[in-house]
Amino acid sequence: MNWNTTRRPFDWYSFILGVLFIIVAVIAFVDPTSSLMAVVAAFGVVALLRGIYEVWFHDDVQRLLGRSPIWLLIMGILDIVIGAFLIFHLGIGVRLLPIFFAVWFIVDSLTGLITSGLLRTFDKNYFWFSVALDVLGLILGILLLFKPVVAALTLATLIGIYFLIAGIYHIMRAF
Repeated sequence: MNWNTTRRPFDWYSFILGVLFIIVAVIAFVDPTSSLMAVVAAFGVVALLRGIYEVWFHDDVQRLLGRSPIWLLIMGILDIVIGAFLIFHLGIGVRLLPIFFAVWFIVDSLTGLITSGLLRTFDKNYFWFSVALDVLGLILGILLLFKPVVAALTLATLIGIYFLIAGIYHIMRAF
């Protein structure tokens, strides 16, 4: 099966999620010194929405392939928990944000690499694009984890880059 030849409905949820990711990226680029509380709140909302999407997408993949990609479900639940925590504990979120991002980048990228084999059967170009983004996210996550001071100093820019790439990825997935 090839996504290029198989008609599927436009994925509004992925499109809206991608647009939200890009909006967060623009905010991070325009005023990097702005309150991290707003960034934490936006990150919490985006993580919550993304988790809901991943749980929903897990069901679609399971119906399509007849097997359960458990990593996708685990990642969705983890995103929901992180999002809810950040929304209700903004002060703690600001202090832990570099670590949250590092762990999220690493786990999300590993999950993407593990499940990327599913994409290969649909579209090889999309597969390689996804693998490249996941490797980039993994490298960025490891750097953030081992250099938290650098992460704290460059957090707004790193947030912007990540959300811009993720936004483009989700918009591409919508079509």
